[in-house]
Amino acid sequence: MDKNNGLILGTTLFSFTNEWKQRLYDFDTLVARVAELGLGPSMEVVGFQTFRGFPEVTDEFASHFRSLMDRYELIPSCLGANLDVGIRKNRLMTFDETLAYVERQIIAAQKLGFSVLRIQAFAKPDVLEKIAPIAEKAGVHVASELHSPLTVDNPEVIELLEFYRKTQSSALGFIPDFSCTMTSVPEGFWNVLRRMGAPEGLIISAKEIWITALPTPVKFGKLRDACQAVNASPAVSSQINMAMTMFGHMAVEDWREILPYTRHIHGKFYEVNSNGIEPYIPYPQLMRLLKDVGFYGTISAEWEGQAFIDDPIGFEQVQAWHSMCKRLLNNN
Repeated sequence: MDKNNGLILGTTLFSFTNEWKQRLYDFDTLVARVAELGLGPSMEVVGFQTFRGFPEVTDEFASHFRSLMDRYELIPSCLGANLDVGIRKNRLMTFDETLAYVERQIIAAQKLGFSVLRIQAFAKPDVLEKIAPIAEKAGVHVASELHSPLTVDNPEVIELLEFYRKTQSSALGFIPDFSCTMTSVPEGFWNVLRRMGAPEGLIISAKEIWITALPTPVKFGKLRDACQAVNASPAVSSQINMAMTMFGHMAVEDWREILPYTRHIHGKFYEVNSNGIEPYIPYPQLMRLLKDVGFYGTISAEWEGQAFIDDPIGFEQVQAWHSMCKRLLNNN
């Protein structure tokens, strides 16, 4: 088991979306491959992507899943849940419906043996307050994902952090995603825009806008002006906006404030190059911070390069991520 002061590396099966879509593996063989390549010991799964009928989990399947984990000596780390408050066409879920929906997913996590359930950060303290005793009874941590564009100074995050400090419930917390802290936008994203017909001058302008510390609405306005200046197509204008929301550049040190309430981490990455470096996310500084604070928990390799390419290279990339992280942890 690869541990470093309580930090346990692992993998989310989301990294193998291309392999899954191309039907190169079924669930059992995907798990077997993770174990064979030593990409555990912790394993994260997105419930609605992976388990037919989720959030309902039969006793038979739960038994099969647990036996797989035992056979391959893997640890179920985090179950990705969804807080689909807009699942109905005519209205949002009521408070009671939201609570019941999350409770069903807590039960699924408990049956499958996951210690953490990921939900989205828009679950408010009034819902979380009711969720906490349910999660505590089930022995499951319910954690809100902090994905770009959320940062520690976002009002929603501030509200959650204040609530966690007040309640001090071990069953609640955060799952920060490394997409919040990036040094540049992945080149794969710009390549998608190039294929869509975006002129190079627009891409250069977008990069310059992205790196500024301007509020996101102001960035959107500047990007709109840049698109209009080159008569960008509606498709390009829509796609390029994602650069301002999907890839954040929060300071590494800002993580320190939320780490005491962090139950799991999404080790997002877009590429580990031939030099063993992720060029868009400051992994050396992030891993050093986790060691400095003595973070105790699991971190999943989450390759999201499949957003830009269809090549089934998830296993290759996740192997490279594990090698990089082990090297950084040993060197820091």
